[in-house]
Amino acid sequence: MEEDVDQLNHAELADKDFVLFAEGCFGLFTSKIAASLIRYRGDRCVAVIDSRKAGRTVQDVLGYGGAIPIVGRVEHALPLRPEVLVVGKGLHSAELPSGWKPHLLTAVRNGLHLINSIHYRLTDDPDIARAVREQGVTVWETKDAPAVPLNKARVLDLDTWVVHTCGSDSNIGKKTAALQIWHEANRSGIPTGFAATGQSGMLISGHGIAVDGVPGDFMAGAVEHVVTEAAAGNEWVVVEGQGSLNHIGFSGVALAILHGALPHALVFCHRLGAERTKVWETPIIPLPELIRMNEELTVFERPAETVAVSVNSVGFTEEDYRKEAEKLEADTGLPVVDPVRAGGAARLVDILRAHRRETADRQRARR
Repeated sequence: MEEDVDQLNHAELADKDFVLFAEGCFGLFTSKIAASLIRYRGDRCVAVIDSRKAGRTVQDVLGYGGAIPIVGRVEHALPLRPEVLVVGKGLHSAELPSGWKPHLLTAVRNGLHLINSIHYRLTDDPDIARAVREQGVTVWETKDAPAVPLNKARVLDLDTWVVHTCGSDSNIGKKTAALQIWHEANRSGIPTGFAATGQSGMLISGHGIAVDGVPGDFMAGAVEHVVTEAAAGNEWVVVEGQGSLNHIGFSGVALAILHGALPHALVFCHRLGAERTKVWETPIIPLPELIRMNEELTVFERPAETVAVSVNSVGFTEEDYRKEAEKLEADTGLPVVDPVRAGGAARLVDILRAHRRETADRQRARR
């Protein structure tokens, strides 16, 4: 099987035209991998598969993405000549979800490569594995963890300035904030690398690691490795956050990223108006306390300050967004910005640039 997987490397696979598989779940918050790829790699997406929304466009469902069609079956996407089928929903599942197998087999039997975003390895299914061998296609299991060393704080030896997006919950915009900062920083002339820690970021940037597939002791080392790679030739690195310290399921990965990345600065992310975490429905700790918690858990060799709050304000009018942002600014004492709204990413980069200058000035004054 390894010979088949090596036919195409991950960067090559991520750069091909693809169809997104989001059966029964396509939506802004219900298939965040698909939604992210539409936003950042929409030029490569030929169609989305979701029988419940077939006949509509991604613009109809997401509010962006244009006229990319939503179809009900893999066969309906084939005339659009996709090369890869991407599973557009991440699931923490030990089993192949019911009803997925026929779609995946049809894709493979028609020569499509597969990018898998769930924890279940598609090639563990004997029928899919057989079809993959017969067709000679590549399967990228994004949750497979590469061999990585333990974290040894090697990031401290880099000259690159590190920014990390942490937050109040999972699936609230940490990746989007990081990607928006990455794009805008490069656009404004700051060479910036992106350290992807999840499969969406990997598919968008072409490199990185799905840190939630790494054994616990090696998570921080995996993040250290990704940050080091992203730092090559760059002045800044933006590290994609995962989970949150107050999340009862994903606090471990959030802390591993915080300690593996060893950031100079934090951008705290929050979904505007949210009061409870998703899935477990636990109350969200007051944001000033959460912000302080993230800062206090950075290491003493490099204490990091939070420089801004990045908010996901989907569903808010411009007027309501501004009112809620002003309240949050008063509550936290920090600037509040939606990086997807007009001018938001540029404002975040300006804030980060100013913070870096101020920090450097303070350091020089101490000498």
